[in-house]
Amino acid sequence: MLRRFLENRLLDSLREFPIVLVTGARQVGKTTLVRAMASSKWPAKYATLDTLATLEAALRDPDGFLSENPAPLIIDEVQKAPDLLRAIKLRVDNNRKPGQYILTGSANIMTLKTVSETLAGRVALLNLYPFSWAELLKKKQPDTLPHLFRTTRPSEFISALPSKSPVPSYKEIKARILAGGYPVPSLMGSKSSRSTWFDGYRQTYLERDVRDITHLGNLPDFNRLLSMSASRTSQLLNYSSMSQDLGLPYTTVRRHLGLLETTYQIFLLRPYYANIGKRLIKSPKLHLTDTGMACHLMGIDSWSVLERQNKVGAIFETWVASELLKLISVSSPGTRLWFWRTVDRKEVDFLIEKGGELIAIQVTWSQKVGRRTIASLHACAEDLGSSVRLALVLYPGDESIALDRRTALIPITAFLGV
Repeated sequence: MLRRFLENRLLDSLREFPIVLVTGARQVGKTTLVRAMASSKWPAKYATLDTLATLEAALRDPDGFLSENPAPLIIDEVQKAPDLLRAIKLRVDNNRKPGQYILTGSANIMTLKTVSETLAGRVALLNLYPFSWAELLKKKQPDTLPHLFRTTRPSEFISALPSKSPVPSYKEIKARILAGGYPVPSLMGSKSSRSTWFDGYRQTYLERDVRDITHLGNLPDFNRLLSMSASRTSQLLNYSSMSQDLGLPYTTVRRHLGLLETTYQIFLLRPYYANIGKRLIKSPKLHLTDTGMACHLMGIDSWSVLERQNKVGAIFETWVASELLKLISVSSPGTRLWFWRTVDRKEVDFLIEKGGELIAIQVTWSQKVGRRTIASLHACAEDLGSSVRLALVLYPGDESIALDRRTALIPITAFLGV
């Protein structure tokens, strides 16, 4: 089993909280992770609500189910039995001992008001994403984010990066982007096998995960919206345009996109603005959570097709966004990801924020960094002032170079710890 970097945060949370909730899309490895915890470092019983008999017992008599399955206990796919959370709350309120329950879910159940009120103050929330590149290569967990917020000059950050090792080639980066990070397809060598897996995943997601959350009257319309989301990855979200192109009501598009976000198929990257009077763009950016799935939904099975469809920049940006989220999820709490863009189209792809300090990041697929890329970073730093600690350009090259007192050119491989 490939080690997941989230393991350390999971163990730390069990020492401090009575309940730990691990959420993420189906098939990202939640069950494998929590069962490994139970077998080696945390002696617990395992129950999954994917089993019909177990689900019926939890639905029929939640209190009785917990009495027959005392803590420490893992409950997989807990979103299938929301009333079980009320019973867990009562037990935890009577005994606040840490490490009683690990819950997993293929949907962000904390977005449901009744659930968030039930678990508030009692639960540590952890998100598990598809494999990061460093996890797939069995590397140690990168220290990139801690280094970013400890250093004040580009040269210091460059010195803190791992010593030079064989750099993955353009070909390897392309292959990783096309395969994505879902555990099963990311380890497949055959494009046809990956395609078959993604087809099956899509069908299972529509027929099981979506119906676990809500009654969806028209699956074909929802399916079309999923495909359109892939084609618009890394673009500003425009509900009206999607509504018009799909021939669906605006409210339906909003509701369906909310469901895609709740089930971790997409994520919305919000704009950062320190001064609302600056008239910065308020719309979020839409990203698919996994580039392998995004490429499959667009019918892309090779880099040449990606180039012909003029999607290289969008997919590369989405891939970096997903890798940044994976880094953030296993780092210290309180780190957030944003983007910055003005009405006159000055834009910085990502802002990493922690404690009021910001790291500005531009990404480019080119080996040559243009003036416009640097100019946008400078404009962002000028607008946000001293809160911008460092400005980085991430690219698929092999040289780290300090460009000025605040800006550096950094290989994406070094940044991701591979």
